[in-house]
Amino acid sequence: MAANTIMAGKLRPATALTLVAICLLLLAAACGGGGSSGSDKKIKVITTLPLFADFVREVGGDRVEVSSLIPIGANPQTWQAAMGDAERVAQAEIAFANGHDFEPAAAKVLQQNLRPGVPLVQIAGDDEELERAGAEIFHQTITGAHQPVLWMSVQNGKAYAQFIRQELTKFDPEGEKQYTRNAEAYFNRIDETESYAFHRLDAVPPENKKLISTDTSLEYFGSYYAIELTAQLSVYQGQALTAEDFERIKNTIRERDVLAVFVQPYMSPENDMLRRAGEETGVTVCTLYSDSLDDKVKSYIDLIRFDADELYRCLGGQSAG
Repeated sequence: MAANTIMAGKLRPATALTLVAICLLLLAAACGGGGSSGSDKKIKVITTLPLFADFVREVGGDRVEVSSLIPIGANPQTWQAAMGDAERVAQAEIAFANGHDFEPAAAKVLQQNLRPGVPLVQIAGDDEELERAGAEIFHQTITGAHQPVLWMSVQNGKAYAQFIRQELTKFDPEGEKQYTRNAEAYFNRIDETESYAFHRLDAVPPENKKLISTDTSLEYFGSYYAIELTAQLSVYQGQALTAEDFERIKNTIRERDVLAVFVQPYMSPENDMLRRAGEETGVTVCTLYSDSLDDKVKSYIDLIRFDADELYRCLGGQSAG
């Protein structure tokens, strides 16, 4: 009988030993190399913003597989779901959003498509919890409304990452040491970036530190780096910009004698209007990032460095380096 036709019966001792050895080797290969890294099965994480995916990736390391619902380069307030997004959400084991109705369409997709029992963590959903993680929150802002984009001060950016570390640890207690180690290393890199930003912005003459932008979240950035948020061109959902708004922002540019105006890195009516106002009044039109990443600014650390460099360049920085 040919070997491949043997169906049952006793194996010879040598054959049995060979099979036992093979099984032991296969078991060792399956179990070895994983350790605390979680490389055999990564936790599937989905976030609303690419920025939050960056935080999760830095803290979670090789224990997580993370993606963002909103793609890079998109406006979080106007984004709409695409084909396949619901399926991606349904595969997630834990999800992170900002909260405070900052990314309403993305939050709705998460709520409707996460499987029962899958945690949806709203990082800024509870001021007190985020403050316990180290955040400093302005409870009275320039606009009078709650400002949901808190991470534009480095202190608050670290608090977001710390909050994410806490939530990942609750979900995956075995990864606590790795999450803590990763977070500490990440905080050291953020601190280095913060020092770089202060060095750049300290070189901007105080009389030039006037900021006109479409981005209301720069209130946190400006307060942190001692830059005056002179004017904002922004609208609430459902409102439209008018010719009076256009004239008002041009008058503000002239009256405050600013050197530049700052738009966000994606298309919106506010950005288009501020760009035109800057061009018509003869000031430089520059870009600041806050809630979006792209192929040029790929991470939170990139964002802080880019914004510091852009403010230095556009507001007349006067030192080398």
